Amino acid sequence: MFEELWQDVRYGARILLKSPVYTAIAVMALALSIGANTAIFSAVNTLLLRPLPLEDLDRLVFSVALREGFDPFGSSLLEFEAYRQRNHSFASVGAAMLRSFNLTGRGEPERIRGASVMADYLTTLGVKPVLGRGFTLEEDQPGGPGVALIGYGFWQKHFGGNTSVIGEKLNLEGRSCTVVGVMPPGFDLPEAAEIWLPLQTKIDSLPFADRAVPGYEVVAKLRPGISLKQADAESKSIARQLEQEFPQVRRGWSVKLVWLRQELLGDVAGRVNKALIALMGGVGFLLLICCANVANLQLVRGIARTRELALRRALGARRSRLVRQLLTESMLLALVGGAGGLLLAHWILPLLATMNPIQGISLAGFFHTFRIDSRVLTFALFVTLATGVIFGLVPALKGAGEREVMPHLKQGDQRSAGVAGGGWLNTLIVAEIAMAMTLLVGGGLMLQSFNRLQHVDLGFMPDNLLTMKMTLPASKYSEYPQRVAFVDQVLGRVKNLPGVLAAGTTTNIPLEREIAYDSVFNVEERPPINPNDVPITSHRLVSPDYLKTLGVTLIKGRLIEESDRAGSLPVVVISEELAHEAWPGEDPLGKRIKRVRADQNFPWMTVIGVVKNVKEDLFNYRVNRPVWYVPYAQVENNFPVNLIVRTNSDPTNLAAAVREAVHRIDPDQPISDVMTMNENLSGVLVTERFGAILMSVLAASGLLLATLGLYGVMAYSVSQRTAEIGLRVALGAQRAHVLQLVLGQGVKLTLLGVAIGLTAAWGLSRLLVSLLFGVSATDPATFASISLLLVSIALLACFLPARRALTVDPMVALRYE
Repeated sequence: MFEELWQDVRYGARILLKSPVYTAIAVMALALSIGANTAIFSAVNTLLLRPLPLEDLDRLVFSVALREGFDPFGSSLLEFEAYRQRNHSFASVGAAMLRSFNLTGRGEPERIRGASVMADYLTTLGVKPVLGRGFTLEEDQPGGPGVALIGYGFWQKHFGGNTSVIGEKLNLEGRSCTVVGVMPPGFDLPEAAEIWLPLQTKIDSLPFADRAVPGYEVVAKLRPGISLKQADAESKSIARQLEQEFPQVRRGWSVKLVWLRQELLGDVAGRVNKALIALMGGVGFLLLICCANVANLQLVRGIARTRELALRRALGARRSRLVRQLLTESMLLALVGGAGGLLLAHWILPLLATMNPIQGISLAGFFHTFRIDSRVLTFALFVTLATGVIFGLVPALKGAGEREVMPHLKQGDQRSAGVAGGGWLNTLIVAEIAMAMTLLVGGGLMLQSFNRLQHVDLGFMPDNLLTMKMTLPASKYSEYPQRVAFVDQVLGRVKNLPGVLAAGTTTNIPLEREIAYDSVFNVEERPPINPNDVPITSHRLVSPDYLKTLGVTLIKGRLIEESDRAGSLPVVVISEELAHEAWPGEDPLGKRIKRVRADQNFPWMTVIGVVKNVKEDLFNYRVNRPVWYVPYAQVENNFPVNLIVRTNSDPTNLAAAVREAVHRIDPDQPISDVMTMNENLSGVLVTERFGAILMSVLAASGLLLATLGLYGVMAYSVSQRTAEIGLRVALGAQRAHVLQLVLGQGVKLTLLGVAIGLTAAWGLSRLLVSLLFGVSATDPATFASISLLLVSIALLACFLPARRALTVDPMVALRYE
């Protein structure tokens, strides 16, 4: 048995080496398709399958608070406490609050991402320090000692990995905290935290308004046997109970549970998952197109080897023996193509990593490293073997299955008037065209969607904008007038720098992935028509020149001015969307609106201006969301101060000068996240960019393979019909008739493939609905243009063999036959 198999392998290798052109074409096609499948699966493996440094990841869920059923927010302590007391689906639940700390006393002042966490947060995730210990229950009580856990990277950077770090002091926000532990490598939940402090909060003793603030990340571990659907249903039931118990703060709010992994990908809407599934479907189609191509090549070679196989049958070879021989040749081709595919995937993976589709920032060391591991190798081997069987089985059965031996021995090399094996060749080429059509439609739709997202009106001008973040420490700026004075001094210095056109501050940089501040609002003398409606607007506290610096368009009224300060009339500038929601069809200038919060009575603000809609919210990029701009100097707050600077040239050239201007006012003030606005915006459409580029590349590859396949079939058809064409010409057939004869066959195959492909695309494109923006999944223009493109290229592929047919000399053809 093994000796016969070894003979088959050696014979198959000799046969393939005797046809180097055929072998090279087949191997390149296989390497392309297997490499694409392997590379995309590597991305799927990294993002969806590879283990993360969390215990029982398949049971960890994340709670998302939803305003009006779609607007994502953090959770509140009201929800957390209700989960802890009423939810029977959770084995444990923990909460964390995102924070940033100003670290001083260790070189240049630095802003560090961090979090205040409940002890249950880390135990729910199943994470323990690799050095030292975690927080005790006593340390997580109000008034507890100042203790901190530090990240592994922070430990290496600031302490050189010294194991005596336990007991060291850190000056965070002017408070001394003792390091009690070092977290494992790569762990940085929530949101790329480097330092963790105990939350030290007793929920029952907090003011009700603080408990209702949706500013916490809540994670839970499901009990064994509980599904996500069951837990989500129970959580929604609890949310409805809270709405009835606390309508003043919970009206209009619901909840959604997602897998923690989905949240870590920044994919609450599930677009990354769907994009990866669509891409796996795309590479699957590409693989099938390749298989059909190589199967056609195998069929043509099988026809050319008809006498050889018939002779072997005549000499007593069993049919099963011939089938095994031909399948062995196919498997050799597949294995060589698979090896080439692995090399291609290894080359492609760094490119995929640069287009990483995730918006999450936690566990970057795990999610941003695409590599070929054992799971990917197993997948590549399976695809390679399956490919060998798929493209080799039909040619093997057909080549070894001829029952009549003598006619083939007598036929010799004579070419028949018909095309041998034409039925299978035509069927496979129709399948190729249909799959290419489906791929092209999917790629076209996603490319159109991405193009429209790229051209969404941001409402501001992002070029030549420099952004940076500052959090003013409460230990130094405890009084609100101090913070206002600091902002005024910074802007005064920065505006006078050479190359600066304008400068301003805001509490949130547009479209950043940070905590976004929002407000419930009331309109004077206009209560909501539906009492369950909870109108919310993005809440931005800005300096007078901020809107001018950002480059927004003023529609009516005026912008915030220097005179809009404490003691003057409270004013607000609103967006078109807010004006439409609050005063539909009316002029909002001079009308009043105010912020609503359970524990505070905010003043009415007079609308002084309306600006064009601005894309402030990353998670609602596809819709227009209300936003208002309130003078920073009019509303007491402790929000971060984000500096925006417009320059007359490359803004990065002024980064050092702006940083120095700030430090001249306060040498200890940390500055972080210094980048251009365009750098900030580059992460907004990563998922859409990833899907559109890769699906377009797959579609182009499928089109190329299908075109080459059609060309090959038509060229083979012409070569087999040389005698027929010669006879027709000898009998008086005109060039147009010969051209029509050859092109007619190709056109029929193409139109049939396009028709089948259109039907398949019409059904499958509906699966892309949630990934598309501004274009219908059944967009007639896309379907028509793709059909026209495919038919045009197919006609070109048919014309080249047809032109060759026109050169046939009837006397030479007939004498040769």
